Amino acid sequence: MSTSANKPIQTMAKSTLVYSCVAVFCLVFFLIYDQFSHGVHSPYMTWLFGWPLLLGALPCAVFWRIPRLRRPGWLSVRLYHSGVAALTVSSMLRGIFEIAGTASDYQQWLMIAGGLLLLGGVVAYFFKK
Repeated sequence: MSTSANKPIQTMAKSTLVYSCVAVFCLVFFLIYDQFSHGVHSPYMTWLFGWPLLLGALPCAVFWRIPRLRRPGWLSVRLYHSGVAALTVSSMLRGIFEIAGTASDYQQWLMIAGGLLLLGGVVAYFFKK
């Protein structure tokens, strides 16, 4: 096999590793932030690690481990990864705002944009030529 034939599999393996590291970072971020939150908790901060783990590492691991699945194209990958990133950052911001006792409309728009990007990535996967 040539190197270019293995590239999609290597990309999915790398994406799985990166998303797993991001999930660990989010968990550590929550644990440190929780120490200084004066007993105030937010489910958006508590479960922050779930976005990159469930929406990032898990699907990439499935594509990595089951080679007979059709590989996503570049548009699908870019949209999907951007959606996961937007949802993760939005959740982090919402958790920080709830703990601080404030709110922002921009966080809600970021959550909506993240969901739309995620949906766009999934749609682009199924309509790939």
